[in-house]
Amino acid sequence: MTASWNLNKTSINLPYSYESLVGLLSRISKSENNFSQYDFAQWCDNFTMVFDEAELSPIVEIAVTVARDIECQWDLFLDNSYSLKELENMDLSKVKLPQEWYIQWLEELNER
Repeated sequence: MTASWNLNKTSINLPYSYESLVGLLSRISKSENNFSQYDFAQWCDNFTMVFDEAELSPIVEIAVTVARDIECQWDLFLDNSYSLKELENMDLSKVKLPQEWYIQWLEELNER
């Protein structure tokens, strides 16, 4: 079901599922992740592409919505925090979103 030619490279090698998203968010919200937040944002972008235009169960639809929000907020954070020149020269794997955002996204998933 994946169109690998469209997917971003990421060090996270997990299936694109609700359970994987919950697990990854749990690890980030506890600062127990061994992957960068950049990789996670890329994984979330891939997640949304995998399910683009597919018939989704309610739980997967919620996960796609949260993953899309994570990816969009990542892009907005970069755009609002750094100049284009800074972005061209920085190591995105060092950028971190506020921890409370990840906790809130995890809560959104766990409320369902």
